[in-house]
Amino acid sequence: MAKFFYRAKKGVHEIIEDVVEAANVNEAVLKVTQQGFLPIDLEVFEEKKRKAPRLIKSSSVLLSSRISKKQVVVFTRQLYDLIDAGIPLLRALRLLSDQDHHASMKKILEEMANFVQDGGSFSDGLARYPEVFSSLYVHLVKSGESSGQLSNVLGRLADFLEKDQEISSKATASLIYPGLILSVGVVTIFVLLSFVIPRLTEMFDELSQQLPWPTVFLMAVSTFFAKFWWAVLLFFGTGFFYFRQCEKDPKIRIKIDRLKLRVPMIGEFILKLEMVRFSQTLATLLEGGVSIVEALKGVSAVVVNHALRQELEKVAQEVAAGASLAESLKNVSFFSSAVVNMIIVGEESGHLEKALQKIAFSYERQTDQVIKTMTSLLEPILIVFIGAIIGFIVVAMLLPIFQMNLIIQ
Repeated sequence: MAKFFYRAKKGVHEIIEDVVEAANVNEAVLKVTQQGFLPIDLEVFEEKKRKAPRLIKSSSVLLSSRISKKQVVVFTRQLYDLIDAGIPLLRALRLLSDQDHHASMKKILEEMANFVQDGGSFSDGLARYPEVFSSLYVHLVKSGESSGQLSNVLGRLADFLEKDQEISSKATASLIYPGLILSVGVVTIFVLLSFVIPRLTEMFDELSQQLPWPTVFLMAVSTFFAKFWWAVLLFFGTGFFYFRQCEKDPKIRIKIDRLKLRVPMIGEFILKLEMVRFSQTLATLLEGGVSIVEALKGVSAVVVNHALRQELEKVAQEVAAGASLAESLKNVSFFSSAVVNMIIVGEESGHLEKALQKIAFSYERQTDQVIKTMTSLLEPILIVFIGAIIGFIVVAMLLPIFQMNLIIQ
């Protein structure tokens, strides 16, 4: 039997150090875990290893490039797999930092490992990087540390993040092809009006004949574009920049997001997508042992639409004051009576998490259906719209030629 020196967490903040006898490393980890501790580090026993823990404050790393959501999902899944296999937290972080090829993520994992090694909690280490790990992420990890179920919590968190990424990918993928059609159509029309048609109109000016009104209209538009195409680009560029600046104002952003929810079909799609996020996130937090008030605060941070986020913040305040979740949601116009009734049943039966999971599953199916409907309708509508404009341009250019042929005959 060999001796192993270990450092482990007892609760969220307390660090303990001791020696355990075991046949191998895996058995040593199992013995430490069975005592109700979370192993941080474990090595073959040497006297020099026994030293008092030192807690230091480390400054947040300056990210050289943005950490993507996909990288966070991969990190969470890999960390869960390692801890679930019995590898101590510190060793798992070291292994992941050695494997990661992204410079910024590698630096974060190295600093986090040093922080944990010096006695800091894993959740506090995550909280130092709010631009990478959301408050939802930190809340769940903290609840896992408190309950001694970090492995299970990381598993649920990995499942949740993967599902959220899958839903977002579906939404993005559904808009790629229509967006490509619209972009190509707009660029084609802009080039025709600004550079091609003005050269053709010179021929019509030399004919000195009365032109059809579609041709006259098109010539006037193309003349404007030929002279002021740069002003058109500047106008739309300035408008886009101004819109992005206005979105930074919370009051204006709420009005814009509220308006988005009223747009036919698109508003329905956004609302269903947010309902999936709301129900999945709240269910995951409650299953992780987070209180309902803290869970609602976490959900508010995840919801993208600011109008809905404002309503959920009010719900959190009402629940904190003693109201039930269902009673508070009745005052939110975005929540249907079916959702509220499901939550009422969940609260009364004591299985709110299961009710929320059912809501998430139902809205996820509805979201998929809306995506299919939008894709099937949006593509032909855009094709017809762009085709109609280009067709008008072609007809307007051919009419004078037909008219000239009739005169010659």
